Parts: sequence; C-alpha cells; structure tokens
Amino acid sequence: MKFPWSHTTIVDMIKTDQKVEEKCNQVTTDIIAGKLNVAEFVEELGPALTHTDASVRAKGTTLLSNVLKDLPPDALQATQVELLCTFYIDRSLDHHTVTPMVLAGIEALTHMTNFPDGAAVRLLRALFERVPCQSQKKPERTLYFQMMLNLAERKVDELKAWGVDFVYGVIGAIEGERDPRNLLYLFERMPSFIRTFPMYHLAEEMFETFACYFPIDFHPNPNDPVAITRDALAEHLANCLCATPEMAEFAVPLLMEKLDSSLIMAKLDSLSLLRRCLELLEVAKLEEHHDELWTALKKELLPAGGTSAAEKELVEATFAAVQALAKNASTDEPSAKALLDKILLSVMGGLTDASSKQFEMSLRVELSCAQGSVYCALYVIEKLIPMLLAQLNVDGHVETRVANVLVDALQRLCAVCAHWYCIDRLDPALVGQMHKKLIEVVLQEADGSEQKRSALLALAAVPEMVTSENRYVVYSAMVKILLTATEQPSKTIDAAQECLFSFAIRYQQEVKTVVLEKLITHDYAKAETSLVQLVFKTLGKFILYHGYMDKMVKFFLSKIFDPDNERLAIIAMDTLTDVVENGNSSQLGKAELYEQYKLLDRCFEYANDKLRSDCLHAMAQLIGAVVKQLPVEEQHQLILKRLPALRLQQRADLYLASGLLAYLDQSVPLVDHFENLVTDLSKLALETDEERVRDVCNRLLCSLFNRMPNDEHHRGVLKRLLKMIREELKKHNHQAVVILSWIGKGLIARGHSEAGEIVDDIADLLDHPTLGHIAALAFEILSIEFPQLHLPLLRNLFKQKLFVWVMKKLEQKVEQYAETHLKALAFVLAATPHTVLKMNLSKVGPVLLKCLAQTDDKTILEALTIVLRFTREQDPFVQDHLQTLIPLLLKLTLHQSSMKIRIGALECLLYVCKYPTFLLLPFKQSVLLALQKPLDDRKRLVRNAAVTTRLQWFVVGSAEDTKTDK
Repeated sequence: MKFPWSHTTIVDMIKTDQKVEEKCNQVTTDIIAGKLNVAEFVEELGPALTHTDASVRAKGTTLLSNVLKDLPPDALQATQVELLCTFYIDRSLDHHTVTPMVLAGIEALTHMTNFPDGAAVRLLRALFERVPCQSQKKPERTLYFQMMLNLAERKVDELKAWGVDFVYGVIGAIEGERDPRNLLYLFERMPSFIRTFPMYHLAEEMFETFACYFPIDFHPNPNDPVAITRDALAEHLANCLCATPEMAEFAVPLLMEKLDSSLIMAKLDSLSLLRRCLELLEVAKLEEHHDELWTALKKELLPAGGTSAAEKELVEATFAAVQALAKNASTDEPSAKALLDKILLSVMGGLTDASSKQFEMSLRVELSCAQGSVYCALYVIEKLIPMLLAQLNVDGHVETRVANVLVDALQRLCAVCAHWYCIDRLDPALVGQMHKKLIEVVLQEADGSEQKRSALLALAAVPEMVTSENRYVVYSAMVKILLTATEQPSKTIDAAQECLFSFAIRYQQEVKTVVLEKLITHDYAKAETSLVQLVFKTLGKFILYHGYMDKMVKFFLSKIFDPDNERLAIIAMDTLTDVVENGNSSQLGKAELYEQYKLLDRCFEYANDKLRSDCLHAMAQLIGAVVKQLPVEEQHQLILKRLPALRLQQRADLYLASGLLAYLDQSVPLVDHFENLVTDLSKLALETDEERVRDVCNRLLCSLFNRMPNDEHHRGVLKRLLKMIREELKKHNHQAVVILSWIGKGLIARGHSEAGEIVDDIADLLDHPTLGHIAALAFEILSIEFPQLHLPLLRNLFKQKLFVWVMKKLEQKVEQYAETHLKALAFVLAATPHTVLKMNLSKVGPVLLKCLAQTDDKTILEALTIVLRFTREQDPFVQDHLQTLIPLLLKLTLHQSSMKIRIGALECLLYVCKYPTFLLLPFKQSVLLALQKPLDDRKRLVRNAAVTTRLQWFVVGSAEDTKTDK
C-alpha cells in the first residue's frame, strides 16, 4: 500500500491536515482487507510517535488508537497484538497529555480475539505502577475500568496466578471514584470480579472501598437524557457489599450502624442489605449479632410509628427482615429457639392484650417469624394459640371489637399453617381447642359478623382440622350465607365461597350431597336476580373442579331449557358463557358442552320465536363462546350443517345465526351463503322496529364484511348492497345511515379500498337537514371499539387512516362547521392515538376549541378529554390559545347537564396554572371571580375540584410561584 504521507511529511500533516481522520479510515479498511500490516503502520507513524513535542506524540498516538478501535476483534494476530502491547507499555511512561490516548489504545486491544498470554499482567502492572487511575479525567477513568475488567473476564487464570498484587492494583484504581456513571459500571461488574478472584488478606480493604458509598445519597440530574437513578446505584452497591459470604460478614456491622440513622432511605437500604447478608451467611457467623439486630429491628416496629408512605414502607421492610432473620436462624434449632424466645419475650406484653395498640404490631412480628420456616411456624403457632384462646375464653363478656381481633389472629395463624402444611405436626390437643372455638364462632355468631368471616377463612385454610360431625355445621353456615347473600356483607360472601371451594377439594362427596344438593334444589323462582346470579356464579366455578362437572353442567342445562322460567335460563346461560370464556379450559367448550352434552344441538332444537329477545341473546352469546373453542374443521362442519336451514326473518333463527357467525374463524369459508346472508340482514335491519334485532343485524354485517374475501364476486355483492342503501338514503331512511356506518366499520378495520368512499358518503350526509344528526352518530360507530364485536381482519394504523380520511374531507370547512360536523369530528379525534393528534395539532386544535363551545354533552366531553391531555403536557398550542381556552373552560364549569364536564373543565383550569406566570396574571382575577359559583355546586366532587383549582389560581403570581417559575 502507498501511504498518504511520508516520513518527512507525517509530522506536518498531523499538525496541519484537517482530513487526517479520513486518511486513517482508509488505513483501517486496508488493514482489515490484508493490504497493510499494522506493524508497517506503526513504523510509518514513527516520526510522530517519537517527536520531541508532546502534543505531536499525543496526536500520533490518537491516530493509532483510533485505528485500533475501528478494527474488528479478529483483525490482528497474536504477534501484532504483542507488539502493540509492548508499544503502549513503553508509552505509559510518556507525558501526561499522551496518557488518555494510551488508555484508549489499550482498551481497544483488550477486545482483540488473539490477545497473547502474559500480556495482561505486563499491561496492568505498567498501568498500576505508572498511571494513577484517580488522577485521570472522567473519560480516561472509564477507559481504565473497562480495560481492567475486560482483562479480568478474559484472562482469569493468568491474573489469578499474579495473585494479591492484582487485587491490590484494582482496589487502588477504583478507590475514591466519584462519578455516578463510572460507579454504576463498577457496581455492576465488580460482584463477578470479587467472586472470581481470591481476596487474600485484602477482603476487608475491598469491602471498605465500597462501604464508603453506603448508603447511597444521590440526586440525579433532571436534564440527563440517560438518567441514573438512586435505586439502581443502591441495588448494585448492595450486590458488591454482599458479593461473597466473606464480604457479607463485614456488611453486618456496617448496616447495624446505618440502622441508627435518622434518614428513612438509609434505614431501607440497611434492611435490604441485611436480607441479602442473611441469605449468604451461616447462622454461626450471625449468632453473636442476634441481640443487636433484634434491638435495632424492634426500634423500628415498637411502638407503632407514623402513617406516611415512606414510614409504612420502612415497617414492611422491617417485617421482611425479621422473617429473613428467623429463616436464617432456622438452620440451627438451638439458635432459632433462642432468637424466637427473645423476640416473643419482647412482644409478649402486646400479645396478651388484644385491646392494646401494640397487639397488631406484635402479632405481625410473630407472623413474620412464622413465615421464615416450618420450625418457626410450629414454634409461633404453639406459643400464640393458647394466648389467643385464653383471651377469647375468659369468664364474662368479651368486647366484640376485641373478639374480632382475636379470631382474625387465629385465622392468620391458620393461613401460616396452611402455607407450611404443618397441621399434622402440631399438638392435637391444641388443634382441637382451636377447632372447637372456630366451630363455636360459626355456630353462635351472626352471619354478617367479622368473627364468622374470619372463622370461615380459618377453616378454609386448614379444612383437614374439622371433624366429620362439625363439617356439617360449616356446610349449613355456608349454604345459609349463600342463600341470603343479598343481606350479607361482600366479605362474608367471599369467605363462605372460599371455604366452600376449599372443602370441595378435600371432601368432594360430602360437598356434593350436602352443599350442592341444597343449592341446586333450592327454589329460585321468586328469588332476587342478584342472589340467583351470585349463587349460579358460585356453582359455575365447580364445573372446572375435578369430579363436579357432570352434576353442575346438568343443573345448568336443566335451567337453560326450562320453558317456565326464562329469567333463570338467562342467568344460567350467562354463567355458562362466563365459565367457557374465562375458565382456562378449552376442552370445556369442545369436548364437554359441544360433544358430550350436545349443547348446540339442543339450543337449535329448543329456540323459537316465543322466547324473549333477552333469552335468545343470552343463547347466542353461549353458542358463540362454544363455537370460538372449536377447531376450524368442526366450525366448518357446523356451518354446513346448521346455516342453510336458518331463516333470518325469524327472530330465533337470527339470534342462532349470530351465535354461529359472531366468533367464526376467518378461514371458515362462507362463499355459498355470503350474498344471501348480507341481503337478508340488511333488509331485516331496514324493516324491523325492534332495536335489539337491528343491533344484531348490524354487528353481523360488520363482521361479515370485515372477513369478506377480496375477490370480484364479493366486491360485486358489496357494490349492489351499497347501491340499495344509497337508494334508501334518498328516502331519508335513518336506519340506512346506521347500516352504512357498520359496514364501513368492518371495511375500515381491514383497510378495504371501498372504506374511504363510505366515509365520504357519511361525511356528505352531515349537511343533510334530516339525516345530519344520525350521520354524526354514525361516526361514533366508525370510531369506538365494541368489546363483543369480532373483527377477524385488523389492519395496522386503521384508526390513523380514518383520521386522515375525515380531516381531508372536512378540513376545508373549518369556518362553516355545523354542530353535526363538530360532533362527528369529536368522535373521530377521541379514537385517534394521542401522538397522531399531537403531530396534527395545528389542524386539530381549532376544531377542539370549537367543540368546547357546543351545547352537546358528548361533543364537549370528548373534546375536553383531549384538551386536558394536552394541557397536562403543557403543549405550546394550549399556551398560545389561553385567551380563547380559559373563557370556554370557565363557561363549562357551570354546564349543568353533565357533572363530568364541570369536573373536567376545573381539572383543565388546574393544569393551566403550570404555564408561566406572566401568561396567567391577566386572567387571574376573572378566573377567581368565575370560580366562586362552582364552590356552591350541588355535587360534592365538583365542589372539591373547584376548591383545589381556585386555591391554585390564588397562588399564581405569589413570591413562591414566581420563584418556581424562574
């Protein structure tokens, strides 16, 4: 290769040539291609690298280091890397201005695949002795750390053989580092280093290197584009302090010292570090600290402290630490017993008096211990149950509040017992006493009482504790609660259900014959609908329990096909639909309901026009839920078998068809039926007076046109139908507009070419004297999502496409917008993603302001929701239009027909206060005056919002506000 310089010109070129970097890029390319040897390149740079002027040497070294950084890892051979390592080791003695380029070059070499053996030790020894890391600037220190830890990962055996000098050098390099980004890098990489290399006698020194940063006190720069958080630094620092058991030993005295801090964050970090230490250390290493640790933890818990979020977090962290301490001690039973005795003795006073303020905190301490291990759980349960029972069984009256607390405590102990499956390891006499008391509560207390709820939850946790004769007492209580559910608190109902499901798993035959038989045979004919729904929902869950399906499904089918009570039939179908859709068992719909119980066949045989629309609708939902679970081939066979016989003019057949087609897989062909289906559905939708029938027709049309194959035949069907609908529009048929919007919705979602034409047709109708209002509502249909509408084909960005179509059609008429245009635009804008609106705010903004000036509640609410988002973000458009926006919002605070609008307007005015003070001062007096009226609003929520907003406007322009502004 011919170099772009000579020995005589290299120095002059470095000093004067501005394109030297480009020439070096060519050198890099030639080295990669094999046209140039890196040794030759170094030789050519010789005059610059050995020049008497340090700045020239620095620039020459920079060129070499930059070339090395750009080379791929496998570009150099081992001998070449060896040569470069020798060069950089010599250069480490050079002037301090050359050092940054030396570090950059060495860091680049550490990535080379053919890095030679022995070079790592020579490089690092030279750097440790000649280049003090902490004397360098931040970028060079970063390179230093990267180079050092890269070599530590790649050359483990070589550096281990070097021994203690290497560890000492690393400590010296990182000691005293202050830059948060460098620290985060070190905290992330050093735990692996500490675990890999023996620390010799330097373990404590390595620990102290990191201990000086604990606890982290760091406030990130708000303008940092890649911000470092305090939590990230704290978490990774803790990993360093507990990298090995040897390090964790030193961490225990440190964290105990920091637990005495007055800063909550320091305490939280100390507790987190304690939990990590407890996971690593053996109990023998910690036993000497048990007294001090428990004293420090107790100080945070007793007496009960404040109620702020930070204080609550501290209390929860302390409980977690108590649990970890008990778990750690459990590996040695004598140590565990000594610790648990100490803790119990400390909290005994609170536990023996359930009416004291310390009872809850003391109980939670013991429960935290119990969650540590099986041994701890047995210890705590056997100690606490006698204390709790003694307070419940005192002679004379026990205050209800105290009894509630005590039974709840028993329930929580039972939950711990269930967690560790240790009921069989407890003293049978003790279990018998607790069991007796819980059954007594179930028998004697009122159904809605807190005690009964807690007792049922306790029995649900450990059903094996209940004797056979007492189980029937529990069954009776559960049945009574469920059959009087409308009179019971929701928590009691939940407890009864949980108890029932728990017993159902363990005592299947008893639950079937006692509980379920009573619930199934109960007469629900005159029962309240809410009660029937709750009981049926409870029974529905049993379908998915092993051994209960046959009994439950037969019960629901008997209700569904009972012609004498359609109300119960509807509830039964809704329950079964919910189980099929949310029961996490696809086999229920396919194998059981469809194949074994022939549910769909029975529905088709049973359905007739005498049934109420509500009943047929529920049946359609159930059929759709089952069809959705079927494989494609079975769906196809079902369509071939059932669809041709249906006559959509008959109400029952229409609902059956909606059940069949609503969730049909996209790949199931409907070519032979498509034209007849859409023709019959559109005619029925145009002619019927029944709202629900029209809705079924419209949704089916939407789904069918969404899944329609895009071929000539189907496009012809669409065009003929659109022609017929347009003829109806000429007759001022409102329903034709609705049908057109539903068809358009299906086509828009799939990105069909005809969709734009339909949108144009509906937009043209906004000016129509009789159809304008319904055309505006049609845009709501086009825009919003319907949860139970199945659209198999969904094209990406279809909402954005609708926005583009509508704005293109209507943007020329901004000044002439009528109420219908604004209403339509409000619906479209509400469905458009926020980022799209933000990009087009210059067009959208004036429309939103016009919408706020309308009288229609829906239009105002949709526009107000969007404006509120932009105001919260302090968008410049809002700032530029405050003179228009603020009067509109003040007017809306008195909008009597909608509380949501009044609250939204007040919230928007609140966020307006975040704008610069000089913009707000001209409006301050008029706003404060106008906000007096909402203070007397008839709705409490509006009054609260008015108080908050008015207070914020009061401080606009105050000294504090002005200071914040600056």
